[in-house]
This record gives sequence, C-alpha cells and structure tokens, in this order.
Amino acid sequence: MVWRMTLQDVLAATGGKALSTHENSFSSVGTDTRARLEGQLFFALKGERFDAHDFLEQAASQGASAIVAHRLPESEELRRLTERTTVILVDDTLSALQALGRFWRRRMKARILGVTGTNGKTTTKEFTAAILSTRFRVQFSKGSFNNHWGVPISLLTISPEHEVAVIEMGMNHPGEIQTLVGLAEPDAVAVTMVGRGHLEGVGSIEGVAQAKEEIYRFAPPGATMIFNLDNPWTRKMYEKRSAQPPAGRAAGSLVGSLNNWRVITLSSDAAQAVDVHLRLVETGADFIRVAGRIANVSGEARVPVFGAHNVNNLMVAAGFALDCGMSADQIWKALPQCRAGWGRNQWVALAGGGRVLFDAYNANPESMRAALENFKGLQPLGRKVAVIGEMREMGAEAPAVHREMGEVAGRAGFDAIYFVGPSKTEFSAGVVSSGFSKTLVTSDSCEQFLASGVAPVIDPADIVLMKGSRGVQLERILKEWKPLDFQSK
Repeated sequence: MVWRMTLQDVLAATGGKALSTHENSFSSVGTDTRARLEGQLFFALKGERFDAHDFLEQAASQGASAIVAHRLPESEELRRLTERTTVILVDDTLSALQALGRFWRRRMKARILGVTGTNGKTTTKEFTAAILSTRFRVQFSKGSFNNHWGVPISLLTISPEHEVAVIEMGMNHPGEIQTLVGLAEPDAVAVTMVGRGHLEGVGSIEGVAQAKEEIYRFAPPGATMIFNLDNPWTRKMYEKRSAQPPAGRAAGSLVGSLNNWRVITLSSDAAQAVDVHLRLVETGADFIRVAGRIANVSGEARVPVFGAHNVNNLMVAAGFALDCGMSADQIWKALPQCRAGWGRNQWVALAGGGRVLFDAYNANPESMRAALENFKGLQPLGRKVAVIGEMREMGAEAPAVHREMGEVAGRAGFDAIYFVGPSKTEFSAGVVSSGFSKTLVTSDSCEQFLASGVAPVIDPADIVLMKGSRGVQLERILKEWKPLDFQSK
C-alpha cells in the first residue's frame, strides 16, 4: 500500500506556509533531483557539497508534487515554480523533514525497533527484517539510512499496513543518537557492540560507548532494551542499569525484567543465563552453523552468511524477534532466511574465475580484525590475496590502528597484500614487523593503484579479501576484474 499524506499534514507537522497549491496529497518523500519525483514531496536539503535549493527547477521538472524549501529563488524563478507545483516555505528543511518523520511515526501503528553499534547495525537490521518477515509485514530502509536525514526518511517509508519497522541509527559525534531516538521514539532498542569507530568525532572508545549508550538513555518509557553481554562496553551499560534504574519507568516483563526495565539479554557464552545464546559450531566460505538456546528452547541453524562475527548480529536479531512476540521455534526456523547485504561479506565471482569477498561498506579496527581472522581460516586451492583500504575517521589514532592492522594482516596467511590509502606507511610497517615476506604493494588511492599496473592477476583458484571504508571505493578495483552479478553503489 502506498501511503498518502495531505498538504494539511505537512503544514501542521512542519509549521510551513504554502506559497502555492497544485497538489494536496503526496505518496512519498524525495531529496534527489536526479531521480523521478512524481507524487513526491521534495525536500531541498543543504549538504556539505551541494545545496538542493540551487536545483529547485530541476525538482519541478522531475515531477515533484511539492517542494519544501527554506531559501527562495529570485522572483522570476519563484513565479515559475509556484505556477507549476506546490511550494512550501519552512524555517529549515532538515528540521522540517525531521518533524515530519516524527509526526508520521506517531501516526503509524508499526512497532519501531532501533539499532545502533560500531559494527553490525546494518547487517543486524537486515537479519531482523528477514526473521520478522516470516510472520509480520515489515519495513526497513535499504542501505544505511541511519543519520539525521536518513532516519526521518526511513520513518516516512512506513505505511499503514506495516506491523514492524526496523530503524538503523548511526553517529559520528556525541548527541546524534539522542536526536535520532527523539525522532523515532523506538519501542525496542539495541547496541550491537562498541568498538573503535568514528574516533575522529568522539575522541576515544570511551567516547564511542557514551555516544552509543544514548539509545538506552533516551529511549521512551517502557521500551524493551536488548543487551549484548559479550562486549565489555555494552555489558557495562547493562550493569549500570541494573545498579541504577531510572525512575518513572513502567514495570513490565517480556522475557526478563530488570528493575522495571523490559530487558532481553544475549551471549555466546553457554554459562550465561541469558534469553538468547548462540555459539558457532561450524563455518564455511558461504555459511555458518549456530547452535544454542532461544528463550530456553534449544536448536541449531545453518545460516548462509560468512564470518563468525555474524553470530552476534544473529543474536540481536533474535532478541528483536522475541520482543515482537515470535516464539523460539519460529525464530529458529527463520534464521536461515538471513542474508548479507551489499558490501558486507559479499562473495563475488569473477568472469575469469576466482572469488572476491567484498566487505567494503565500512571499516574500523574491530571489523577489519574480524575480516582478516575469518579469512585466515579459509583454505583455497590457489592463493589468498588481500586488498585493504584505509580505515577512515580514525583521527589521531590512524597511525597506530593502521600499523596494528598491518600486523594482523601479515599473520593472516596471505600470499599477497595490497593496501590503498594515506596510511600506507604505517600499514606497511605493521606488515613487515609481523615477519611477512611475500608480495606487499601500497598505493595512495584506487586511481594510483590501477594506473600503476600492479593490480594482481587473479587465477581461477584464488580468493581475495577486499576490505576498507566506503569512501575508498574499493569496488573500482573489483570492477577491473570483471565481476559477475555485481552492482556498484
């Protein structure tokens, strides 16, 4: 079902003023003038590089049913706009978008699940949606729509028929999660784990933990809180709430309760008395097998994803499913429906043979270590090759963490290691210090790497790990190898 929002809804939610009226209802929200916008409410957002207010005529030409702006064009252009489309003036388009997202969230009946974490939040969102979709009508954003504009857009994709919506929340500075929680008002929340991500914006791993903890601190009264007891930082969050429960919380019990908090706990340690316990019992190039307990029901499942780190993501997803009322048996049966998304441990076959594990949507020290160690366990018939990209947003810690990851890569059993990014000197030093003596090539950028002519020739029996931050765009290297069934983002 396509939702319909009226002009009166928009004006009431945003406090805007209609300068012209041609359409009185809208079916979705758009922000990109390069896309078709028929039936859409176009928000002219101002970004770091572009201001959509400079492209209002393009938005109208693409069929936008209404344009929401906080800066008006010159009189002649404004006249042309108001003659062909509905124009709404607001104080600030981002604030208006956020207000409209909150307004729509409150109108919809869907149960809202909020997830954040240094690693795994996007994968957990998709695992959660896969499990819940076996029983409910579920909405979730495709990709990482997890910031100050992505979350309200995600909320605005919820339709009246949806029963559950999974909302991912990211951050790169303190206070951002608080803002997103205020918009989404989630009914259940989880932090997948805390690691060394976005250090440039928060300064330290302690800063990361404090920023991520905002999802618990500012969750609405009565929200279910899902805690990963395997990660020391998220365990501290659980223990803090056990010792100092906030006042004013409604008592209730879902699976367990903790001093008036509705709580679900997770651990891969069988000795822990938790609601979800999953452990890795077998791993292959394209699957993991997990066993354990969900709400005291024992079981086992083969899940078509790569990497031991996905056990944690599966546990969080199972916790959300319990929160939504699925039985343990239903969850066990649904686990094999989980799949990895674009750029997240994605196996890509090459036209000339060989395979690439493309894991280049995001990277930080913890996810990089997990990728290298997971790959270490594979035994191909041919060579193992690593193409490693810069871990961005590391701030002052960049030299140390790249040297650290160089050491890990050097001990991971590769026949050749290639590094792309500004931290090539530090990474190389780490590789050399590990005793690695095979092929090591570094480059400042993908363009320089490809232009140098040293890109490895991949033989049919070879496997390649390609891991780095999204901004490095390692897929440009992958495309040179003629991948099969692979789409660039």
